Amino acid sequence: MTVKTGLRERKKERTRQALVNAALRLFAEKGFDKTTIAEVADAADVSPRTFFAYFPSKESVLFSTAPLKQELSGSVLLEPRSGEPPAGLLLRAFLAVLQEDNDFVGEGQRLRTELIMSTPSLQAYALRQVLDGQRALAQGLLAAYPEQVDPVSAAAMTGALVGAIVATIGAVFGAPERQALADDPQALRARLENALRDALRQFAEVA
Repeated sequence: MTVKTGLRERKKERTRQALVNAALRLFAEKGFDKTTIAEVADAADVSPRTFFAYFPSKESVLFSTAPLKQELSGSVLLEPRSGEPPAGLLLRAFLAVLQEDNDFVGEGQRLRTELIMSTPSLQAYALRQVLDGQRALAQGLLAAYPEQVDPVSAAAMTGALVGAIVATIGAVFGAPERQALADDPQALRARLENALRDALRQFAEVA
């Protein structure tokens, strides 16, 4: 039973990844609005019904790694270190994502940024994703520091962090003159980390 379950899960993950790959390729070639779900399903060699078994919409395919980022940052927030300030834990939670998730500073992020900037219908969806992620971080921070952090300060800290991320990603991938930085994941990671330290330093000294 364990073997069968493992095979089934691997097959599901292959199908899911095939849908993501097909969607990203078509979005890059045709644009987001001109790509249909039927075309994505056909390119992945599955039916539209199968598409909806994995994703509720085209938008959710473009942001398919968001739940994994939230899961990883959330797991770090569950384990604050002795003497670690709230801002330090928040920074460490995001740095864990930055170190583990190559998509965050790679071609996937570039495509998302370009599509969001050029597709009004995606901008509202992206904003909801950002706000949902910010709320999740704030809730995790409140749970980690129930005696030190209140909802307003948690919102301020997570807002500073998320705002710095969004602004830095947009400035890099949205400007042709910053192509060299966009093409260097390590340099982009370093730039993001510096931006986040600066954004959170107003709340406390962070390592």
